[in-house]
Amino acid sequence: MIAAANYKKKKRRAMIGIVVSAIILVLTLSMGLAGLFFYLDAVEKASRAQQREEWFDPWEDSGSGRQDAFKTWEIIGLTEEFASDFKETYHYYFAFDKEWYPFIVKMKGELDEGFGPYMDYVYEEDAAEPEPLMLRGVAAPIEDDIRGFAIECMNILYEEEFMTEENFEDYMGISLLDMSGVPLGQADFGVSRPFFIVGFIGSVMAVLLIVLYVRNWRDASHAEGRERENMRRASVWQNRPEESEMSGASEVSGVSGMSGSGQVPGSSDGVYEGADGAYGSAGGGYMGESMGRPGGSGGAGAGSGYGYTGSASTGYTNGSGVRLVPVRKSNVFLGIIGAIGGSLVGVVLWIMISMVGFVAGIAGYVMLKFALKGYERLSGCLDRKGAAISLIVAAFMVTFACVLDYVIILCRAFFEWDASFDTVRYVVMNFGTLMTELDTWRGFAVNLLVGYALSVWSSYQLIGETLRVK
Repeated sequence: MIAAANYKKKKRRAMIGIVVSAIILVLTLSMGLAGLFFYLDAVEKASRAQQREEWFDPWEDSGSGRQDAFKTWEIIGLTEEFASDFKETYHYYFAFDKEWYPFIVKMKGELDEGFGPYMDYVYEEDAAEPEPLMLRGVAAPIEDDIRGFAIECMNILYEEEFMTEENFEDYMGISLLDMSGVPLGQADFGVSRPFFIVGFIGSVMAVLLIVLYVRNWRDASHAEGRERENMRRASVWQNRPEESEMSGASEVSGVSGMSGSGQVPGSSDGVYEGADGAYGSAGGGYMGESMGRPGGSGGAGAGSGYGYTGSASTGYTNGSGVRLVPVRKSNVFLGIIGAIGGSLVGVVLWIMISMVGFVAGIAGYVMLKFALKGYERLSGCLDRKGAAISLIVAAFMVTFACVLDYVIILCRAFFEWDASFDTVRYVVMNFGTLMTELDTWRGFAVNLLVGYALSVWSSYQLIGETLRVK
């Protein structure tokens, strides 16, 4: 009766979890749909703005608000680039209109060959004047470092020191023509992102929770059904006195099952397989095919001196004190996910400690400890294979944490020029090249070796226990 009540409680908890997860899924999907609505609204507003054009004004305050149209200007001359960003993504040029008034143009990527005649017209005295070319973009503020390069290069171009900080705006204005940008009008794509992110993450988590609770409910239902079948078989066995006497005689002789039941005699410790599957205890034993007889999962006859008491989920114990527990198998795939997820706790700790200028072995200990717990929680149990996998994952995560630490260091350095996601992507995609250019591989190797040494020193007892897992 106690086991049946426990199964009903587990099923009730699983059902509550399914309902709550379904409610969360509905809410997060609604947020995702709201994000989609905001995104489509922003696309429409941006599209309306990009259908309009107006002349570019270098003295326009481009930082005062959103631009509702493309800025255009006709040019007849273009210089070579005088500046570029540290990622070599954006390049800056001087352009000249028909009146030879200069302004700054920002372009993305390599310069198209079609601009060749316009550059020739600037640098070659006998070059023919090309047809005016219409440039389109948005007005953007001229940054301080671009201003400095522009003053230097303009003075070189005209071979005299005529442009200074004081008269720069008189010649070049306060804005440049950014051909890499588009007008957005009143569109705000940033509003949709939080809804998308929360909706996506929440929906994934809700689906995983639903799958988990459905599996728990199914396992509890199956275990409850097996328990009822065991009780039925035990009841049938107790009502057959002629077999009880034979079983009792067999138990006195040291055999825990009836002859003729397909069991292999052995010691009182062993592995038993009955109606519920595999059961095991401390020593060698026998494999039984039991129909309610001692030695099988059906032998749950309470009150009999030779029977087994307990449940299918917790195991059985006979009158002689032999303990039979279910043999559980781990799910390797879910275990690896759990080990990786658990070890990320140590990675976060590593990064936090590194930000204050230290390398702590406690982070390696936390990686291994939580990797073991994560594997055990998701796989169902921690066996020797799971312990080895967790140890390998934790060892790999030490290197991953060190690499991530240097990625953050590089991003913080480059954020002084461009604090954007594009900078993060640039650092990640060019990590090896940047490390070589900045000559930081030696420091990386030292930190990695110190990290492994401190991790092993702080975790040697836990590593020993992990290698001894059975």
